[in-house]
Amino acid sequence: MTAIPGDAPRHTPLFLWCIAIAIGVSWGGSQLLSKIAISTGHDPMGVTLIETIIASTVTIAICLASGRRVPMSRGAVGFYIACGIFGAALPGTLNYTALSYLPMGIVSMLIATVPMMTLLLGWALGRERMAGLRVTGIAMGAGAVAMIALPDTAVPGVGQTIWVLLGLTAAACYAIENLIIDIASPPDTDAITLMAGMSFAATVLLLPVVLMRGVWVDVTPFGPAEQAILGVGLVHLVCYTGFVWLVKAAGPVFAAQVGYAVTISAVLWGMAMLGERHGQIIWLALVLILIGMALVQPRQESPAPK
Repeated sequence: MTAIPGDAPRHTPLFLWCIAIAIGVSWGGSQLLSKIAISTGHDPMGVTLIETIIASTVTIAICLASGRRVPMSRGAVGFYIACGIFGAALPGTLNYTALSYLPMGIVSMLIATVPMMTLLLGWALGRERMAGLRVTGIAMGAGAVAMIALPDTAVPGVGQTIWVLLGLTAAACYAIENLIIDIASPPDTDAITLMAGMSFAATVLLLPVVLMRGVWVDVTPFGPAEQAILGVGLVHLVCYTGFVWLVKAAGPVFAAQVGYAVTISAVLWGMAMLGERHGQIIWLALVLILIGMALVQPRQESPAPK
């Protein structure tokens, strides 16, 4: 990955879509591993900590081996902390908690609300334009998610509402992080460098809380759950690094379309691996999501004027 300051080279929409879809398919598949990771009762926060340890260890090692310098100015440290909170520690814990109570597909579908939240936040901050086609595409995606969440269609009962809200809160965290990366990422840095700082900050934030709560995850048995934790950590590292690059290359709203690809692939992974089957309304929703993705185009210029 190369640094992407203001004079970064342009990429074709086709290339950007290929990267977004590849990230989404891989990330959607990681939800299967996440389900396995918490199947034996591992604490969501403890599992999130293991993931951040994996990500920070690998990315810091890459930085040291390649001579990359991780900026440590006050602004950079503040950026790492903010992204560590909203991009890893908080949404990771919420996502694993929701997975403990909701089907894998439902949790993944909630991620599809990230683009709408990102657009609204970006518009409020003057970073994105509320262009008709983009709004229409995101509205179609949001409508599709609403269709999927209809009673007796996907969410198993009114009593699960609190867990759906947790999943939506995780999505809101990711939307906030999208804007933080777009607005405040340190100059002359690439995705690996940013991941190193962000993952290390998340580890530092989570470690004392996990130790105080006594929910450290012991991976030494290295059974299926522990192997899944390692797998999720590696997949998230690759996908998240690619996602950070995509935010810087195409803008936060377009990068958030990865959430739609995650949703679609998670449904397909569930069908292939768990034997899940869906009714016509689910397929209609997926078609709407695909159309919505096509209508949301990569940002081709600097942030929209205020």
